[in-house]
Amino acid sequence: MLFPAYNNVVEKLTVAQNAVKSHSNLYIQYLYSRLKSSLGSAKSDFELLEERDGFCLVCRGNESWLAQMRQLANEHISDILVVGYKYEFFKSRLALPLLTKEERFLLYSALVSADYKEDKRYASRRLGAFENCSIDGVYNFRLSELRRRWQEVLAYIPTDFGKYELEGFIDYIVSENEGKAYLKAGKAYDENYRELTKSELLGNNSLISELLLCGAGSVYCFGEVDERTGRFLRKYYKEKAVFC
Repeated sequence: MLFPAYNNVVEKLTVAQNAVKSHSNLYIQYLYSRLKSSLGSAKSDFELLEERDGFCLVCRGNESWLAQMRQLANEHISDILVVGYKYEFFKSRLALPLLTKEERFLLYSALVSADYKEDKRYASRRLGAFENCSIDGVYNFRLSELRRRWQEVLAYIPTDFGKYELEGFIDYIVSENEGKAYLKAGKAYDENYRELTKSELLGNNSLISELLLCGAGSVYCFGEVDERTGRFLRKYYKEKAVFC
């Protein structure tokens, strides 16, 4: 944590991301855009640097501003870890030959959404407040307990996991969800009307993934939705999907 500073003293917060991750640029760009949109109007200095072995996001400002920035950075880096990295964890370990590419993506999204809140609380605590942060370092050295839990989930998914099992799993996930979500003009919003963007961390913007990731138990659609999303809503949400 940074030492206290007077308001006119410029402090620095840095976040590094190793380039070996397949979505490393996506992750750091996601963090950059989220922080910029949240606090971009404040007196601040953002710089996203591409380095030899990865990327580095540098934020400069006074201590009171950086206190807000650290809190927001914790929130979004936690999402990167328990959405982006968790997705890659399952994708790299589950071949699932009986499922199509689209069905596998749906399963990975559902697996990421399971225990999302608990996973994020754990990652947020392990991340803590920081002055310098390596996202890969946090994942590799501070989240061993979380990876152990994910590994246990793998043991319950056989290689002959098929469409029938997938449908049963999605039914279960949706039935357990209690939140609300809204769809309008090709975008998803939570019950507080904040735009949902976490599916960007999967490398595939998807309204269906946004609904799963936000824990939506009911969905209100304003205007037309695309055919794929409409089929998903009618199949899994049934009367809990309201078309306005």
